[in-house]
Amino acid sequence: MSAEYQINKTGFSNGAENYHASVHYNEVMDDDDIIDMMMLNGSPFTRADTQAIINKYHETINMAARNGWQVNTRNVRYGVTIKGIFTGPQDRFDNSRHKIVPNVQAGSDFKEALQNGIPLAKKATYKKRPELSAYTNFYSGGSKSELTPGHNARIVGSLLNFDPTDAEQGLFIIPVDLEGLLNMSQAVKVEELTDITPKVLTFRVPDSLSSGFYMLEVRAKYGKSGLRTGKLEKVLQVV
Repeated sequence: MSAEYQINKTGFSNGAENYHASVHYNEVMDDDDIIDMMMLNGSPFTRADTQAIINKYHETINMAARNGWQVNTRNVRYGVTIKGIFTGPQDRFDNSRHKIVPNVQAGSDFKEALQNGIPLAKKATYKKRPELSAYTNFYSGGSKSELTPGHNARIVGSLLNFDPTDAEQGLFIIPVDLEGLLNMSQAVKVEELTDITPKVLTFRVPDSLSSGFYMLEVRAKYGKSGLRTGKLEKVLQVV
């Protein structure tokens, strides 16, 4: 598997157009995904023990940061910077004028891991469309690979916002058969959403969904363009 990069025009310099690359990730891993991979590759610890250790690790880093320490780990260096203007050498930090912000940099092991590069594939010319990156099931008894009817869930990504008054636009849940084919004619439009932003959609999974496999799709229009669609690559299940 590789990351993809796309070439974008970013301006002009000395009369010539400038282009830079932006990276698009095919997979976004969180703590749960990392633990899954650790378990898959073999571990002397249980999943619960591993989760507890990781939680304690992050809690300790955050505690150290709150104590004003810099934390240097093998992969990441954690610190802070202060933003805002000071009036002179005698001025002091003032919450109304100044702000403490995180300053996170790559550590030595992470730099070494990337030293020889990573697999890259050039992405085809970009066409503006919704991009669904990750899904979260808010139901405490459900996994992140499940849709739980009657409970809330969330999608994060980019360009997710749409006009809810337009019947063609919206978030749709599309049945997937055992061969992986989408049954577009049976798509269910989500009617209850509490967040419709470019980066977040929070919604209530329809009560009417029956057991089976589904894919999430966002349909949106941008300016005078036609309908653009984007899908979450992961197939979800109603059990």
